[in-house]
Amino acid sequence: MQFEISIIEALQSVASDGLTIFFKVISLLGSWYGFIVVFLVFLFFSRKLALTFGGTFLSGVLFNYILKLLINRPRPFDTNSAVLVLSDAMGQSMPSNHAFCATVLAVFVCYFVFRLSEKKWARWLAGVIAGVMVALVCISRMYLGVHYLTDVLVGVIIGICFSLGGIAIYQRWVRRSNYGI
Repeated sequence: MQFEISIIEALQSVASDGLTIFFKVISLLGSWYGFIVVFLVFLFFSRKLALTFGGTFLSGVLFNYILKLLINRPRPFDTNSAVLVLSDAMGQSMPSNHAFCATVLAVFVCYFVFRLSEKKWARWLAGVIAGVMVALVCISRMYLGVHYLTDVLVGVIIGICFSLGGIAIYQRWVRRSNYGI
């Protein structure tokens, strides 16, 4: 755990008001705000994709909260006075719900782009942007002092698992109804 505190301290060693605002905004991508934007875009193109995305997102958030209660890991700022509290955070630390949410958004958006476009550059760009977004959300949660590295990694892993499950359900639903996208 000291290694994880060292990562947070290193990130916070360059703390500034501007960087804190930047990372707070980045964190919003892995929250309900990001969900609403992506859900509405999917709804415009495909009701089934929007519903699958929404179900995946909401069931994963519920799963994460249950895990938080079971694991009961305190936040970094609760266990180490050297960690700055740069953002409000309630509840427990493990797993990171923001990392989970950002991952689900990223995987579903990439899937959508891959289904919609056969252009390699569009697929590549979607993958790069999605990866950078997830990485920035994870870094933001550590910079803000509200999560350890393992919290965000577990959030990402859960996000990938839930996304792959949701996409498999969606593909089966589409095949059964002979419906596009």
